[in-house]
Amino acid sequence: AYKAEEAGRRVVGVDPKHTSQDCPVCGHREKRPLWVRVYTCPQCGALLHRDVAAAQNILAKAWTGPSGETPRAFPQGNTPRSPGL
Repeated sequence: AYKAEEAGRRVVGVDPKHTSQDCPVCGHREKRPLWVRVYTCPQCGALLHRDVAAAQNILAKAWTGPSGETPRAFPQGNTPRSPGL
């Protein structure tokens, strides 16, 4: 947190529960064993690495916050870039 503050950023805490089981495209949840590394959504057909899907879900949770409001996680003009998303 102190490193983020030094860089003019802030840390947003996110509950990681179900982030690797939820589809980041449509929200469908499907429990899978940890050895399954590719997430293929049976509902919308999204195909992602499990860790990438979890990262996208965590980022989405950080943007919406627990009460539904959108926190300003990044200083104005410094939004994150989505490589190939």
